[in-house]
Amino acid sequence: MTTNATTGKLTEQQEEQMVHLVRNALLVAGQEMDGDGHKGDQWPVIKSTIHAIMKDWEDLKIERNVDAELKVHLYEQIKEMEAGFPDCTPAARAVLEPKIKELREICDAYFADLNKDAVFYDEEAAPEHVKRMKAIVSTLEGEND
Repeated sequence: MTTNATTGKLTEQQEEQMVHLVRNALLVAGQEMDGDGHKGDQWPVIKSTIHAIMKDWEDLKIERNVDAELKVHLYEQIKEMEAGFPDCTPAARAVLEPKIKELREICDAYFADLNKDAVFYDEEAAPEHVKRMKAIVSTLEGEND
């Protein structure tokens, strides 16, 4: 799977494919475990893990959509406030300009792309379903060695 050449990011479609790939890998792992004498006792854990991963994905898509919509409206509102500066008295403008400038800076910071090099990911703090997913998928990897 390749990333977007200009940004180096996965597209939402590619992310969706990856989530479904993980889901399918978990299903395959469950089927493989059936042949290892587990008698189906792994399925509740696998189904719970799949459900949690799919819910995380849906929640992330909702959050992204909300942020995208919020960004449009916030910047529109800031632009409208800035457009009203000529109608303000010099005293009011002296008070409002720094506040609106600060508001724009806060919005810019909130909506800026994440610097992934500055983020530390603690494997131990990962959600339980992510840890289970890795353990389940690793069973397939171990059999292919």
